[in-house]
Amino acid sequence: MSAITVEIEGLDKLVKKLGHVTDPMGDLVKEAGEFAKKKVREYAKPHPVDKGTLAAGMGMELTGKGVAMRALISPAHAIWGIAQTVEEGRRAGKPPPIKSIERWGVAHGFINKGEGYKLQIEIAAHGTKGVKMFERAAKDTDKALPKMVEESKKRVEAAWGVK
Repeated sequence: MSAITVEIEGLDKLVKKLGHVTDPMGDLVKEAGEFAKKKVREYAKPHPVDKGTLAAGMGMELTGKGVAMRALISPAHAIWGIAQTVEEGRRAGKPPPIKSIERWGVAHGFINKGEGYKLQIEIAAHGTKGVKMFERAAKDTDKALPKMVEESKKRVEAAWGVK
């Protein structure tokens, strides 16, 4: 299953510069994790008609402490299957179950009740394109991290009087 684990590379160098001030580093991991979760949620709702159920089901788990802290962004267990399909897409070939694809199509306004076969045939013939919500969010987080690290460094230095 797709997920994002946020680990700050180079955090050990910052800790060496600041001494044994490790607990404030958890704030950086939390900030980066929240940023990644926000981006995953944003990309999980790629169409205006999407209901946001997948986006709302994304969570973040923090483990460890200080420089050993990690943030894991992943979908709730109940939506792992659909999250994987949305992330990676679906290959052409085997059609999706008609009841679930019709329910989705009607709820999103793509088809009327009783027309699920239309979507089923289209998906079987062409597959679906993945939205790459985790992949895109990871790239965005990587781009945002240098600024977050610098801001965190300044906060820690100010709090501890270290320069």
